[in-house]
Amino acid sequence: MSVHSPPVAAGPESLTRRIAVPYRRLGVDPAELGVLAAFALFSVWIVALDLVNASDRGLVWTGTDGFFIVDQMQYLAWIQSAAHHLLSSNLFVLRPTPADYFQPAIELSAALTALGIAPWLSLLLWKPVAVVGLFAAARAVVHRCLGGRAQRRAALTLAILFGSFSVVYGAFGIVGDMMPTWLSWGYPFGLMAVAALAYALVRYDRARADGRWSWGPGLLGALASALHPWQGETLILIVLGAELWRAREWAAGSPADRRRALTLPALTLVLTGAPLLYYLLLGHLDVSWGLARDASKHAFSLVSVAIGAAPLALPALLGYRGRSESRLELMLRLWPPVALAIWVFSATGLSATPLHAFNGITIPLSVLAVGGVQRSRLRSLPRGRAIAWLAIAAGTIPANAYAIAVSHTFVRPTPGNANFITRDEGAALAYLARDPTPGGVLTRFYLGEAVPARTGRRTFVGDCLWSEPRCMPRSLAADALFEGRDRPAVARAFVRDSGARFLLAGCSPQDVPLRGELGAMVVAVRRFGCATVYELGRPSAPTGPLAQLTGDASVRASRRQ
Repeated sequence: MSVHSPPVAAGPESLTRRIAVPYRRLGVDPAELGVLAAFALFSVWIVALDLVNASDRGLVWTGTDGFFIVDQMQYLAWIQSAAHHLLSSNLFVLRPTPADYFQPAIELSAALTALGIAPWLSLLLWKPVAVVGLFAAARAVVHRCLGGRAQRRAALTLAILFGSFSVVYGAFGIVGDMMPTWLSWGYPFGLMAVAALAYALVRYDRARADGRWSWGPGLLGALASALHPWQGETLILIVLGAELWRAREWAAGSPADRRRALTLPALTLVLTGAPLLYYLLLGHLDVSWGLARDASKHAFSLVSVAIGAAPLALPALLGYRGRSESRLELMLRLWPPVALAIWVFSATGLSATPLHAFNGITIPLSVLAVGGVQRSRLRSLPRGRAIAWLAIAAGTIPANAYAIAVSHTFVRPTPGNANFITRDEGAALAYLARDPTPGGVLTRFYLGEAVPARTGRRTFVGDCLWSEPRCMPRSLAADALFEGRDRPAVARAFVRDSGARFLLAGCSPQDVPLRGELGAMVVAVRRFGCATVYELGRPSAPTGPLAQLTGDASVRASRRQ
């Protein structure tokens, strides 16, 4: 909406009224729309940077979005797999793996891809959904808990735009999982899960206040669990904690009243828990998922999280004073300790990636901080409003500016990074995508990372969460092959045992021609500038990835692969 300079006779007050009326009809504060606009603009920064890099340097952008492209390549591989097999399988190994992974957003993207839309575009289409969804969900929470316009604006700004500095692995940095803006760079499913969780809490509070049961909270909880299990776990513990905290309210009623009171939490817990049970079974019944869960375990200091959250968590402590005024406020009070509990649980053998437990934590902390300050003596400080907005600016602008400032170091084109590939490598991958001959691809790690996303084929190695077991040794073995460091007999045995149908040599200056070493194994050679595709004869069954390897008890336990 553009606003031109009005006639002088109209006056500034008349202009303000004309601008404000449409916003009032929409029920959205113009300042809140400003928060949404800032969030949306921030979310497309990496995509814009990628497009500029690709254009300026004559490279092919592979469609990734974010600091860590391994996650986006994983999403794209799932989309490609589901586009061909309905459900997703693990394409980062050459041995066939079961197509048994269902994720609703992946399935919708796969349907678009099956209709001809590029996988990277069908994934990027979730970005506006995630951005608007999280904004709307946070706004719903803020409006239900806070009454004043200034308080709502402050809480919503912090919930969406908060970011803070910390010490990450001994160096100055940010904890991105606690920043919705940072998550908007490549993690739409995490943002949508947080939105579903926040909406579920609001719907649950409304149903409890009206004394009725509702499908809404449970269905939203199921969506959160399916998209990003950590948020489903969070909802379950919040609902359990809130109901136990206020158990006396319904326990004192008649048996009929107790049954009615238990219907809503029971329905919510069952629906939210169903996808979590599915993930639990997936981790035990599918070898790839079990190995990926083990490979994704990592150590991250809780001190780093505490330092990053402190500027918002400390004033949020004021929100814990006194009795909670509503069930929603009680559930928001429970959210931070529940996130900590999920963090601990994620370090066990049943889960992984503990940082995801803190996705969305700015929503409860912001509401508690603003509400707590509003009820405290801090409200009466001289120039309190100016101080408050300065504090909000300090809690939102520096960390986000820092993230933008350092983003180029993560996404700039570098050798061995599949965020960008040469046009010749892109042409070779496009050929593999078109060729009807079935079979997987053996290539270096960085190109293997892009093979499933660009071709829909399996790759020997490319993602050390999914190219298991022994991901790095296999990556080093692939490097040795393409650099010509293997004796011919060793090279032929390695290629034969891999089970690959194609070899893809990229534009690395260390790569050497392989026809001489592989001899009669090569049935066709197709060159695309500095990239080469070698087609092999019909491959034997692979003896490497997910095979019966000595010492891999978890793999030997299953012969389904």
